[in-house]
Amino acid sequence: MRIGITDSGTGGLSVCAEVEAGLRQAPTGQDIEVLYLNAALQDDYSYNAMPSREAKLEAFDRFLQNVRDRYRPDILFIACNSLSVLFEDPCFDPYRDIPIEGIVEAGAAQLTRALDKHPASSFIVFATPTTVEEGTYLKILQQHGASGAQVVQQACPGLPDAISNDFSGAQARELLNHYVPEALSRFDSMPARVQAFLGCTHYGYQAGVFADLLARTVDQVDVLNPNRAAATDILGRIQAIPGQGKLSYRFISPYAVPDKPLRSLSHYLGDKAPATVAALQGFELDTGLYGKLASGL
Repeated sequence: MRIGITDSGTGGLSVCAEVEAGLRQAPTGQDIEVLYLNAALQDDYSYNAMPSREAKLEAFDRFLQNVRDRYRPDILFIACNSLSVLFEDPCFDPYRDIPIEGIVEAGAAQLTRALDKHPASSFIVFATPTTVEEGTYLKILQQHGASGAQVVQQACPGLPDAISNDFSGAQARELLNHYVPEALSRFDSMPARVQAFLGCTHYGYQAGVFADLLARTVDQVDVLNPNRAAATDILGRIQAIPGQGKLSYRFISPYAVPDKPLRSLSHYLGDKAPATVAALQGFELDTGLYGKLASGL
């Protein structure tokens, strides 16, 4: 069985690591190959830097086409909020002949559970500009009964790179010292309880920084990180059979991964997912993941 996990960058490696940990804890008996497919075009050029929604759709369409043709995964999990919300566009209907699921489903379930448990909560959706522009999580909360006044969306441009390049958290804290107060200022009055939803897979690596900065102003803070729930969804698709199966992990990227994220991600994942770390450090370069794209991307 071949499981593909993709993200626009390296944030989704946290999902891959959770999958590895789950397979180690509860072997399935199947031979399983986990492919981490880096969907960023370049190290310094992700989907959030693209000039238009049309450009993003074109690029992801080309990526999915090449992933399907070159790697043929049995399951493809989009461990990226930005790409998951884009995948809802009807232009991707031709790819729905294989099981493709996005992290939005796991995030939506986590948000609605939090709202059911604490209906008087206020919510901040911290996310990338693309996810904020699409408004997917805002719509989910509103449809589930949260009024617009209870929900704030906060885009955090530059934060994924800051997290990937600096495991100390210093760069992330510097940016969040601006983004967290900006988000809180959008409430009419300071809420007693805030549910902080981390709508980007990178953000979970520095969840403690979010919690610390919010707790300076808000009495009760809950940080919601859907990455582990996403891994649970993936593991739930694997049928357990008797016997001892083989597990293998590969990291495939359209560009050479620079030293800083290699060091930082290895630190974040640590001993929890040694095979995922080894795959990252021995990444495979595949410049054909995008092929020839239109100019202007």
